[in-house]
Amino acid sequence: MIPQAVREDQDLKPGDRLIVISDEHGMTVMTRDQLEAKVWAENKHPEISLVDQLIAERRAEALRDVENT
Repeated sequence: MIPQAVREDQDLKPGDRLIVISDEHGMTVMTRDQLEAKVWAENKHPEISLVDQLIAERRAEALRDVENT
């Protein structure tokens, strides 16, 4: 049972589905919308874009292919 104060603070309604994430620091409980917002926020401005990372990997593979021929 989630305490009423927490339900009110997080605007949880009866029937809301919750996601439980467990890691070395403990457990995090959130709604799907909260998780989606967190993922978008964490990936909004990555240090290196996935496109740049993919291009770098492909260039390294091409270089290895050239070296092995």
